[in-house]
Amino acid sequence: MPGGLKNIVLVALLSAFLVACDRGPTTEALKSDLSGHIDAGTAPGLFEVTAAERLDHRTLPDMRPAPRTITYRATLRLKRDYDFGAWEQANAAALTLLLGAAPRDVRGLAPGGNKSGDSVTIQGTLVYGKADERWRLLASAPPPPPPRPSDDRLSLLTDWLHFTGATVRAVFTRPGALPHEMTASRKQLDARLARQGGAAIASGAPETDPWAVIETIARETPATSVNVATTGSRENLSLLRSGAVSAVVLRGDEAALAAQGQGPFENDGTFPTLRAVASLFPEQMHVVVNGTSAIASIVELFGKRVVVAASGPTALRQADDILRAHRVALAGTALEEMPLPEALALLQKGERDALILMAAAPSAELRRFAGTHAIRFLPLDADAVALLTTGTSNYVAVTLPGQVYPGQSRPVASVGVAAQLVSSTTVPGTEVEYLLGKTFAERDAMAGGSAVATLVRRSTAQRWLTLPLHSGAETFFGVFEPPK
Repeated sequence: MPGGLKNIVLVALLSAFLVACDRGPTTEALKSDLSGHIDAGTAPGLFEVTAAERLDHRTLPDMRPAPRTITYRATLRLKRDYDFGAWEQANAAALTLLLGAAPRDVRGLAPGGNKSGDSVTIQGTLVYGKADERWRLLASAPPPPPPRPSDDRLSLLTDWLHFTGATVRAVFTRPGALPHEMTASRKQLDARLARQGGAAIASGAPETDPWAVIETIARETPATSVNVATTGSRENLSLLRSGAVSAVVLRGDEAALAAQGQGPFENDGTFPTLRAVASLFPEQMHVVVNGTSAIASIVELFGKRVVVAASGPTALRQADDILRAHRVALAGTALEEMPLPEALALLQKGERDALILMAAAPSAELRRFAGTHAIRFLPLDADAVALLTTGTSNYVAVTLPGQVYPGQSRPVASVGVAAQLVSSTTVPGTEVEYLLGKTFAERDAMAGGSAVATLVRRSTAQRWLTLPLHSGAETFFGVFEPPK
């Protein structure tokens, strides 16, 4: 090899080696960066980072230019008491998203709240970029997806137990006890079989908050508890009407409108036997604009292009309610509904002026978007909140807790509803009692895979209800409280 060519090759190899060695922040820098990241994204002074280490040091060097994703493990010490399952403040879901962790990778959150001095361990992912020859923490990164059910041994065992339990019940059920099963869908068949010795709950689309919460509950007793994945509230109600399931998950406003056969449920007729079982977790109204937008209030949305995240059959109605309460003439406002990813893409491009979303805070998708794009939240005016929450309204006055989205340091005035378990008077009280026992059994919701499930508490089970309680729920709770 000629000398000149050899020198070029050596320089290239040396450059590649140096790039490989420049693998991002050191462990010491990680601890400092993580401390600042947590202080900026949670209540100030809540945590002390006592240890932090990178976990990707044994993998092949990342040869790509910045930004760069790293995996880490950290130990945090609480400096004061804090309950990550409380409705009114940043919760476990906010913490996991802030740190780029999956719920199962967060250990140490106590079901009844943590005390000062408690330790929490986190395994997560962060994104670093390079500026002025220094690595700087940019944001958290989404955790890697969980293993597919076919690759997860626990899931395989759970599925086997479910199948075995359903088979045994089918064998020993007297003929005629399960009418029309041969012509029913597999979904209805599984649900009816589960009801023979337990309960079946229609939750919603897979990976949504309602589905994840019910999955956490049902997986503990798979032979007698079934989480029925559906396309949403309409299918949930159809399954409940048919008697296939014990209960369903509905938003408070959906439950009230469905019982009366109003709004999006007008063509379905009334559902007078619909009853509340328990509130599960809160959802808050988000009104979002780009960080660079000149829009400062909801009143200024008149004449603007507003997109509504398609989060259920009442999503457009909710947006209408918010705008009307602020006296924004709908005739002059372009209002359209679409899936949240599409809505965020249009907001990012400036092709829409605002986004309206009802969701449990933080919405994982919105938080990831806010990690790389500046956004602002428009508060609801006090008069509008009063109007929305008086009379027979299904809304309650809430605040969107501070520190749940990047750059959102203060609470934002809003209205909300609760995701509720709803059943029918045709479902026996004993079945509802069994279901409530499973719902409020003490568990490590994070280990079960759902951070939102940490919000499911017996102490909040009767908050924001929009229907009378089922008789089985009255017995379980021991007292009857009116919906409001």
